[in-house]
Amino acid sequence: MRKRIIRSRRARYGGMSVLLTVLLIATVVLFNSLFSTLAKRYSWYVDMHPASSYEVSEACYTLLGSVLEGKSETVKLIFCDTEKNLKSDSTSSYVYKTATSLAARFPGKITTEFHNIWLDPASVKQYTTTLSPATGEMVDTALKSTNVIVACGDYYRVYDLTEFFVFADGDTSKLWAYNGEKKLASGVLHALDTDGAVVGMTNNHGEVFYDYELFYLLDDAGYSIRYFNLYTDPIPEGCDLIVSFNPNTDLVNDDLSATSEVAKLNEFLSKSGNGFLVFIENGTPALPQYRAFLEDWGVHCDYYESGERSFRYMVQDPSRSLTSDGYTIYGDPATAGRAAEYVNGLTRAPIFKNATSLSAQNGFVSNGDGSYTKGNRTFYSLFTASETAVSWANGKPVSDAEATLFAITEQTNGDGNRSYVGVCASTDFATEEFLQSAVHGNTDTMMQLFERLGKTNTPKGLTIKPFQSTDISTVTTAQMWKWTVALALIPVVSVSVAAILILVRRRNA
Repeated sequence: MRKRIIRSRRARYGGMSVLLTVLLIATVVLFNSLFSTLAKRYSWYVDMHPASSYEVSEACYTLLGSVLEGKSETVKLIFCDTEKNLKSDSTSSYVYKTATSLAARFPGKITTEFHNIWLDPASVKQYTTTLSPATGEMVDTALKSTNVIVACGDYYRVYDLTEFFVFADGDTSKLWAYNGEKKLASGVLHALDTDGAVVGMTNNHGEVFYDYELFYLLDDAGYSIRYFNLYTDPIPEGCDLIVSFNPNTDLVNDDLSATSEVAKLNEFLSKSGNGFLVFIENGTPALPQYRAFLEDWGVHCDYYESGERSFRYMVQDPSRSLTSDGYTIYGDPATAGRAAEYVNGLTRAPIFKNATSLSAQNGFVSNGDGSYTKGNRTFYSLFTASETAVSWANGKPVSDAEATLFAITEQTNGDGNRSYVGVCASTDFATEEFLQSAVHGNTDTMMQLFERLGKTNTPKGLTIKPFQSTDISTVTTAQMWKWTVALALIPVVSVSVAAILILVRRRNA
């Protein structure tokens, strides 16, 4: 009898343990469900979004501080919405926080203003025209609540909210990175710029642009962009840099023409501080006058001659490429001589996609440090492909000689100062894919080059800040509930089965 009572007690204790376990798990599940419902209803959330880490960097403060010091002007950051709305909006709040941080760091030098343009449109009426970086012209614009205006004295610039962000695949619904620190810093520098730097973009040689990112880069660097016809128009007033991007028709340089574009360029480059920058690619035609002009400046575009046809070299380096085909390659910076001064301090390697090969023109004599001189002109190779690179042309390998990817030729003028011709062997180098990268050094390279050519106060070193991925799952809601139920029941069922097995074994013991 006693044995039967003991077994009965054990069964009761075991059953009670199972029941308590089931009740505990059920209580936890119910509590979680209840708390989740209340949290959703009353917004009981802690903001874990990476925005909290997007403070203004010390590099930005240092840059602006060096420019603002000694300035009497005040730069105004003007928002076309109320402060309350900006704080609460998940996108505008980034720009709001950056702007107010700058104002707090530089009181009296940078200020913020907030206007409700729906109730008081007259408060921003004077800013209804703005300069377009993509066209270089003043255009009328209907201000929106998402506009941000940077103003100082008679200068102002209207920014759209989208300009402060980078989007995946060009889709403005897919935020990829925040660019507000760099963009606002550029705006402040622009507003305080007194040298009025102008870049002239040639538009009469069939220039082909794949996107407008180069224009935005030049704008961020503090240049005012002017488009002009090199043959018929005078070079824009104040211009110290001319850019030709992927020209597809040749320069005019013959006795039958009233104007020689080559002579016009050389006259422009006889003035110290002026520069001419050309971007070419494999598809850029072999233009005889362009080719002769660049060779006169020491830059030889490498070609493979087959009969009467010429094929540009294409540089391939699978060991230093981002792509399996080996044509999206890293550029190795110069390490000696004055060429190294151009690239010194860069921490990220630039990318050259679909690059052709450059080299020093015959007749330019080596100086033993990678540079070549003829007369008052010296060729410098700023970036090269690695020693494992091979150049291809007409479907076959044609050279394993060192391939220059970015070259600069300096001309020493009568006053002892210099002017410059630069050639980049990849047009993809200056496209959105790489200029917007937070990993590659294309933007930093261009900003530093502008500084070496004499442009002051560029936002060098300020980069975009990628968002952390918020895609925590790709499952559907129905699948989510199935997993929730399964994960809630599995512990209960497991404990219950284990308890039953223990009870059965004890009863049979």
